[in-house]
Amino acid sequence: MNTLSFTWLEPTALAMQLSKPIKRMSIRSAVPGKAISATLWHPDGTGLRIQSTMHDVAERREIGVLDFAIVAAAGNDEKSFDIPASFSGGAKASKLVINESGTNAESGVVLKASDGQEIVVVAGAFPYSLAISGVSSMPLGFEPEYSLESYARIDIA
Repeated sequence: MNTLSFTWLEPTALAMQLSKPIKRMSIRSAVPGKAISATLWHPDGTGLRIQSTMHDVAERREIGVLDFAIVAAAGNDEKSFDIPASFSGGAKASKLVINESGTNAESGVVLKASDGQEIVVVAGAFPYSLAISGVSSMPLGFEPEYSLESYARIDIA
């Protein structure tokens, strides 16, 4: 079985970045109502940018896998949103893995605060888009590539 893993090229562990305190989120949209990137902003001013890249897994079948990178500033075309205050203490991270055509793809993350609130960022139904839930101030519909029940949820150590 093939595995398509998150893209992460930094020297620190992705789990460490995902568990850091978060104070806000910004998104960039190319199509109205569809996020093509999301950035989790930490109190120290650094951000963790999340995007979806597409991979062919079978004839006429592609799947989104998340790509992560550390950034220092938001782009001019990004909109910023408040997130629940419970994420200021950090979060527990899980990855969402989908099996499609004999390939396991790491297609999403779930961040869970100490009070049980969750932020979900997963590859969207529209190619190269993200589906985001748990940020009530964000005016986007939640349209993941697959239903959330179809993904295996695996803790990120």
